[in-house]
Amino acid sequence: MEEIEGLVVYGVVTGLVSGLLAVLLLLLPLAIPRLIIRRRRHLWCATAGAQAEVEFEERGLPGFRIATTVLSCSCFDPPEAVACQRRCLDPSFRSVRSSS
Repeated sequence: MEEIEGLVVYGVVTGLVSGLLAVLLLLLPLAIPRLIIRRRRHLWCATAGAQAEVEFEERGLPGFRIATTVLSCSCFDPPEAVACQRRCLDPSFRSVRSSS
């Protein structure tokens, strides 16, 4: 009797684990596009000495995203021709305000 119960428990556990794995594999493609997003921010650019509208590419999970690329900046013409050191990728640089 114990052998039958052991087989049933093993079968149920194996089925649950297989089902959870299948669900995770089906949901993974839905999560991947959320890992890379574009976000516009208005910030003070100390390099240009002006307020700038910057479009960043951010990577990571929601709540843990990090700006990795500057896609455009209103301080340049055209905005996509960003020709600076891209110091605005550093969050501490973005938080610094003009002292004047």
